[in-house]
Amino acid sequence: MKAKHLTLAILFAGALFSANRATAQVVLSPVFNQLRLEARADFDYEHVDQMGVTSDPYGFHGKYFNLVIGGNLSDKFSYFFRQRIIANPGSSSLFDNTDFLYLNYTPSKNWMFRLGKDALAVGGFEYDAAPIDVLFSTNYWNNFYCFQLAVSAAFKSDDGNQMLLAQVANSPYVYYGGEPWNSGNLSYNLFWSGTFGHFKTLYSANLFDRNDNGHMGYIAMGNKLLYDRWDIYLDIIHHSLSRDDWGKNFAVVSCMNFLLSDDFNIFIKGAYEQNHSEEDFLNLSGTSLDCLVQSGHSYTTYGIGFEYKPSFCKDVRLHGFIANRNDREEDINGNEIGKTTSLNANIGITWHMNIHRMFKERGL
Repeated sequence: MKAKHLTLAILFAGALFSANRATAQVVLSPVFNQLRLEARADFDYEHVDQMGVTSDPYGFHGKYFNLVIGGNLSDKFSYFFRQRIIANPGSSSLFDNTDFLYLNYTPSKNWMFRLGKDALAVGGFEYDAAPIDVLFSTNYWNNFYCFQLAVSAAFKSDDGNQMLLAQVANSPYVYYGGEPWNSGNLSYNLFWSGTFGHFKTLYSANLFDRNDNGHMGYIAMGNKLLYDRWDIYLDIIHHSLSRDDWGKNFAVVSCMNFLLSDDFNIFIKGAYEQNHSEEDFLNLSGTSLDCLVQSGHSYTTYGIGFEYKPSFCKDVRLHGFIANRNDREEDINGNEIGKTTSLNANIGITWHMNIHRMFKERGL
């Protein structure tokens, strides 16, 4: 089965390059002339109640520190690179801590081809946002190994409002459960983005190889309304481990932003997720077959937060939120066997040091 998948991937890659193309985030066009550092640091307080046993961890911590570089190699070739600058080396690959490292080939305004480390082409607006901008997240988002080596091709409409992308990449099950990059697990991804005035879509249909030689089917439908002072998105996600999993493994995520001023944004966000797959309940491997949501669990997440970007320095953002998450665990008969409730309060700062712009403004 693995050899067959590898053959399909090779044929698919060949077809992409012989034809005349984000979460985490699929970047829909080349990113030119970028050189910047970006960082985020937070203070977190959490109150956790697990079946009557409570704890209250809190403290300051660094969240992200990234190096971002992008530019042109020629009029048709460009590259993009984003590296998480952290002390611990990757456990599976040299590129474990690299989010993006890809080469774009754009033979015309309609076609684009991409090869390298990239985000898996998966729909949904929470997934599409840069991790540094996601203030509190769903459980599936926390567990998605979305940055994988991939080959992609995309066709864009003349007005740029529609794009269809096909991609073959390593599966998100790579690294899940300690599986290395050479485990032979691939993903097959078809992605569509569309803009219709104030309405935007990020849809995908995906098939992920699992570590047990099975597959996860994945469908994501991201829908967004966008106006001058407010926007709201609704992500509807279904993933299945077997044919009878319809309606058993899914997530619904929604977030609304409202700009009180040009500097100050407030947002509310909520989500529900579950994995009630019987195949996963009966699995005896010791590791959930679903790499996104643990077997027998359902999660409810909701909260409110703010973002403040002062008009005199838009590269700095103050942020904060209060969020609640309930984790309910059930047995195969629907009886509750565990429950964890956590309340998280956060305040932090994000900043971007745009080195390229600073040099340009100073004539360097």
